[in-house]
Amino acid sequence: MGQTIEMFVIAARDGNRAKSFYENLFNWKITDVGPLLQISDAGLNGHILKWPHKDHPTHVSIYVNVDNIEECLAKVEEMGGSVILPEMAVPTGGSIAQFVDPDGNIVGAYRGSEHKNSQSMDNIAVNHISFFEIASREGSSSQKFYQTVFNWRITDDGPVMSISGEDAGLNGLIYNWTREEPTYLTLYIKVADISACIEKVSQLGGKVIVPETAIPDFGTFAQFLDLDGNVIGIYNG
Repeated sequence: MGQTIEMFVIAARDGNRAKSFYENLFNWKITDVGPLLQISDAGLNGHILKWPHKDHPTHVSIYVNVDNIEECLAKVEEMGGSVILPEMAVPTGGSIAQFVDPDGNIVGAYRGSEHKNSQSMDNIAVNHISFFEIASREGSSSQKFYQTVFNWRITDDGPVMSISGEDAGLNGLIYNWTREEPTYLTLYIKVADISACIEKVSQLGGKVIVPETAIPDFGTFAQFLDLDGNVIGIYNG
């Protein structure tokens, strides 16, 4: 059994600006609790992190619930990743750490609660997070990295690799990234109307980077950049 995703984080230079953007776009409830803004109504616990670190870009990240952070970080370094935040206690209980995977994507480790059950994409509500995607320069290397660090089952389905939702607590994909733009980790939010959503993105100051695109036997999806340049996906299907 793999280690499950506990929460997600969106790093932002201006927390209040990001709060307004996501409240208006997805109707999420966002509460300022000091260094973090707490996101509810997203289907997964989330935070907007007021990101002060100039050495690392803003980003979307997931935090994976692990039994032992020290052992997890040792595996990260053995597999070619690098630790950017060693284990530290958090006021809400437990502890966290952050690392950069071999593609430069920032991922968090969390210790402090029981592992969660997985959720089915069939039961996802509108404006809730449905799945996550990791863009990788070399899918097979990324597959080996995440299988080793989090014990996720990952299967090669051709153009993408599927991360077991039963293991990760949320369905995931590894996507072979061949474009010049940087790799990324992103979340996909289910929306009722993609055209209306991407129109709202533009109105709020974001930028659509992948227009509404159909995928056989899936539905349609799009991607946009939020106000901090973080990649976010939306889908309907």
